[in-house]
Amino acid sequence: MVKVQVKRMIKESFLTVDAIAQRDNVFTRMDARLKVLFCMSILGTIIVLPGLRLPVSVVALTFTAVVMIRTPFKVILARLVPPLALGLIFLVFMLLTEGQNRLFTFHILDIEVSGYREGFLIGLTILARITASMAIVMFLSVTTPIYELGRALMWFRIPEVIVEILLLTYRYIFVLWDEGMRIREAQSLRLGYYVGSSPGGWKRSLRSTFTLMAMVVIRAYDRADHTFSAMSLRGYNGKLARNTYGAWNRIDVKSFVSCFVLVAALIFASL
Repeated sequence: MVKVQVKRMIKESFLTVDAIAQRDNVFTRMDARLKVLFCMSILGTIIVLPGLRLPVSVVALTFTAVVMIRTPFKVILARLVPPLALGLIFLVFMLLTEGQNRLFTFHILDIEVSGYREGFLIGLTILARITASMAIVMFLSVTTPIYELGRALMWFRIPEVIVEILLLTYRYIFVLWDEGMRIREAQSLRLGYYVGSSPGGWKRSLRSTFTLMAMVVIRAYDRADHTFSAMSLRGYNGKLARNTYGAWNRIDVKSFVSCFVLVAALIFASL
């Protein structure tokens, strides 16, 4: 039950993001090219520069920004739960395997388990970087509609095939999600995932999982074929329509200078 609620919350968060990105606020009025450039610069500095100050500062600023535009808490939580779980796994792994200075030691069935200070710091840094990177991506998604993001990427000379795959993937990921959830619910009603004390329950669950995966792949292929046929009937020739940007106005220049100063300040504070 908890797993189903988490999956439903994640899906609803993606659907809510589209509505949030359409709101009128100071961040959605910014040029999409500027936001992409700003987010890529921050991501680059997070990866290159060492320490915890920069990731923690980025997380604080990003959370302040998304709260200012009234982003629901469940959207923030749903976006951060998967990367945080991965970061915590890295933290525990590094804590138990890297370093020389022990923080604690305990025994489990005559097996000594020790945690090390160096590993804890490395794992904490990785966790902070993952959280900061995901926070930047979340900020970009709740302030930039997907079509504006595609236009900005094309302006940066990103290959059209990559932009096209991005747009189609974002559009049809919810369709495939619904297909998979309907198949799983039908299997659950037929006790397809019943796991009892007998080995047959595990076999039935594995068989249902493999069937679900195969059906989703088949439905994805059918959906792609139907979508291509519909697009071809509407004049699709393999190229995306380009909407040219106008000249930079005064507000865009001020926003660019402000973002540049903010990035420089974050880098200086992390040194």
